[in-house]
Amino acid sequence: MRERLARLSLRLGPPIGVGLVLGLIGPFGTFDLLPAVPRLAYWLAVISVNWLLADAVLRRLDEVAGERSPMPWLTVPLMGACFAAVPATGVVALANGLSGIGWPDEVVVLFGRVLLLLAAISLPVYTWEDMQERIAAMPESAPPKSASSVAQPEEMEARQAGTVGQSLFAARLSAPLGGQLLCLEMQDHYLKVHHSAGSEMILCRMEDAVRELGSLGQRVHRSWWVAADAVDGVERDGQRILLRLADDRRVPVGRSYRRELKAAGWL
Repeated sequence: MRERLARLSLRLGPPIGVGLVLGLIGPFGTFDLLPAVPRLAYWLAVISVNWLLADAVLRRLDEVAGERSPMPWLTVPLMGACFAAVPATGVVALANGLSGIGWPDEVVVLFGRVLLLLAAISLPVYTWEDMQERIAAMPESAPPKSASSVAQPEEMEARQAGTVGQSLFAARLSAPLGGQLLCLEMQDHYLKVHHSAGSEMILCRMEDAVRELGSLGQRVHRSWWVAADAVDGVERDGQRILLRLADDRRVPVGRSYRRELKAAGWL
């Protein structure tokens, strides 16, 4: 429960902060059009909804075009702002009508303002997500081994921990795997477990699954974990790197994970 609340606060904290700031400043004439409390409520609602909308669009766009785009830190947020601006304009128009500001007379002008706002939102959203990906990709530091005499007990302990973790992960499944474990795909708070006999959706954090599965595979993308024995080859499509799995599935390799995967001999 605490972990869910922490993750929710991390996800909603930035838009709430931005909404409060804009509510106090009152841009686009809202300072004169709305009293303080309705103005704060207006900007909190508009920023929170459009922030989550931009986040969803950016996640999808990053998977599809992130590796192909030049300067993805700039082009992906701007493209995401353009795609999200259409539904976001509807959100702002609805908020204007309900708040008493009035329904927009010039939709094109409103669209331009929303596009500008989304561009300002998308840049920090993408930067935040990219930072989280880089943090997740950082290998955990292990304590130094002082002597070879202690290496064997440590290895045995690690193997025992790995076996326990794999048992914990297996317990999350509705039934024993009907075939070879291939990969895990993150979908919001769920994981889709792909294996040679099919797929199953489970409620689990990617971080927990990666820890439990241990040395069986590697996390290769913010949304993907791949079993080591499921990799059949590596493909390149422009700037994108894809892993070809045993079932002929292609899994993208995130930029932040490439160095570690190269060191492990995957690339």
